[in-house]
Amino acid sequence: MTTERPLNLVWRRTMLDGVLEASFLRIVVLSGIGRPQRWVAVEDSQPLPELDDLLVCSFGDCGDYLRTLRAAGKRNIGVLHLGDERGSDDIGFYAEADYVLRHYHRLDLPQAAGHCRRVTWLPNGWARGVGPVTPAHQLSFTARNHEIFFAGFAGKDGKRLPARQAMLDALTALGRAATVILTDGFAQGLGPSAYSAYLGNTKFALAPAGNAPETIRFYDALECGALPVVTDNAWLHDAEGIAVLGPPPVPILDDWRDLAALLGTPYGESHRQAAQDWWQRLKSTTAARAAETIDAAFAATEHAP
Repeated sequence: MTTERPLNLVWRRTMLDGVLEASFLRIVVLSGIGRPQRWVAVEDSQPLPELDDLLVCSFGDCGDYLRTLRAAGKRNIGVLHLGDERGSDDIGFYAEADYVLRHYHRLDLPQAAGHCRRVTWLPNGWARGVGPVTPAHQLSFTARNHEIFFAGFAGKDGKRLPARQAMLDALTALGRAATVILTDGFAQGLGPSAYSAYLGNTKFALAPAGNAPETIRFYDALECGALPVVTDNAWLHDAEGIAVLGPPPVPILDDWRDLAALLGTPYGESHRQAAQDWWQRLKSTTAARAAETIDAAFAATEHAP
C-alpha cells in the first residue's frame, strides 16, 4: 500500500556514482517498502538537506550531519552504513540515528543505543552490472565450462593479501586447470559484464577474504549461479546476519589446502540448486528485514508534529 510519506535516501552524488551495491539496494533491499522512495543526490559542494524520513547513505562517520538533523527537530532519521570492511570504523555515531542498516559482519555491533532502536545487517549483494540474473536462465552445473574461477586483486609489490596468497598456493599445489585472472588493483580488471559472463559459466567461484572475510564476490557468484567457495569464519554462522536461514549451503573449507578434497567430492546440480534456493530466500528475507526496520521507524513517528 502506497503512503504519502516518502523515504528520502540522501547520497553524495560522487558516492552514488561509484558504489557497487546501488542497484542491489534498489531492486532487492528496498523492494519490500510500501511507500515512495526519493533518491536525493547531492554534489560535494552543496550542503546535505535537512529532511524528515531520511536515510543517509554514508561511508564512515556521519555523526555531525545526524546531530544537525536532530538540532533542527527532524524525525525518523536512519543511516545506511556502507564500507567498514575491516570493522574498524568508530560506530558511536549509530546512537544519533533512529535505526541503522549496514554491510559487513561485526561481532561488536550494538543492537540499541541512544536514539537507535535497531541495527540491521544486510548482505552487499551483487555488484552493479553483474546482476540481476534470472535463475531460470542460468546454466546447469554440468553445462558450465570453468570448473574453478577467480578474478581479482591479490596484492602487489611482492605483498599478497594473506588469504588470497593461500588460495593461489593451494591452486598451484592442486596442479589442476583453473581460470585465474589477477588484476593490479580494485576495479582494474574485468568489466562487470565480462565478470558476470565468467561467473555464469563457472562451477566453483573462489571467494577468499580481502579486507574482510565477507566479500561482495561471494554474492556475485550466487547471483550468477556459481557455487562460491569460502574458508570458515564466524560471519557464516551469525543468526543475526547471513545465517538467519541457516549457514549458506556452499563449500566451506577449513583451509584453502582442502581444495583437493573438495574437488574429489561429487558436487552436482542438486548442490547448485540448493545454494540458489537459499540465496533467493535470503534476498526475500533481506527485503523483509529492511522493510520491517524502516516501517517501524515510520510508525514510531506517525503522529509526531
